[in-house]
Amino acid sequence: MTLHLFYKEWLKTKWFVLASLVLGIGTILYAFIGLNSNIINAEGGSQYVFEWFTRGGRPHYGIFRNIPFIIALLVGVSQYLPEVLQKRIKLTLHLPLNEIVMLYTMVLYGFLVILGLMVIFMVVFFLIDLYFFPGEMHLMAIKAFIPWILGGFATYFFVAMIAMEPSWKFRFLYAVVVYYLLDIFLLGGDMSDLYPLLIVILVIASLGMIYTANRFKIGEN
Repeated sequence: MTLHLFYKEWLKTKWFVLASLVLGIGTILYAFIGLNSNIINAEGGSQYVFEWFTRGGRPHYGIFRNIPFIIALLVGVSQYLPEVLQKRIKLTLHLPLNEIVMLYTMVLYGFLVILGLMVIFMVVFFLIDLYFFPGEMHLMAIKAFIPWILGGFATYFFVAMIAMEPSWKFRFLYAVVVYYLLDIFLLGGDMSDLYPLLIVILVIASLGMIYTANRFKIGEN
């Protein structure tokens, strides 16, 4: 049953997943093309550019900060919007299986897709980055990527939660709250002290779908 549901979700989302893959890889390549141009034009080469990045706070990987959020939106909307608009999710919720298991099988699919894309992007990024910079820059990049990627997962969970909400009034209210919560993931700088808060937001996002899906099932407004 799990593989059947995964295949059904893949049929809905495959073009958006492929578009996300192209978007992520394209963004990384664009960042390194710009980086290479800066190095060529700079006196002192990569060392000068590295120091300029660290002083100015505008590293080449900064262009990637919104990509996890955009990809989560693409995957989440393509996955849940057809279910809700066409009322197919009601059939899913009334299947002779535990509805929580059914819902989180759908969520697991989206989570694994986004995780797989992020792994691909990180491998591509650091393989290319090794050519340009020392390990210190890689550590800076990892510290920057962690909250962005966590924010992408939170975005996906929140999209699922909002899509299941039957009331447009509450969807709007949730969207406003979610906007400010997700903004925390983009504060920048050393966010290691905020990791517990980011994890709490992520857990809340992942559990919120249970509440809104139950409201959708019983038709609350």
